[in-house]
Amino acid sequence: MTLWEVDIHPAEGEPDLLARAATSEANDLGLPAFTAHAARGFLVQGEISQPQIERIARELLTDLVVERPVAGKPGEPQLNLPFPLGEGPG
Repeated sequence: MTLWEVDIHPAEGEPDLLARAATSEANDLGLPAFTAHAARGFLVQGEISQPQIERIARELLTDLVVERPVAGKPGEPQLNLPFPLGEGPG
């Protein structure tokens, strides 16, 4: 079985709403201001090939209008996944 990590980041030019929420909550707690970047993460385990995890990331886990997926095996460099041919923002 293979374990894959898929992180979902805001697409370029889109607001980082998770980071905004975290910094706002930290501010409410009286913590000093800081900059944050956030992503949602998924661990997917199974007999899944790299092309299959790329498809899962793009078609199931990501809203390609406002998000971009990054996938790889935990502890290894991750791949910014390209949009499928003819798809993507714009």
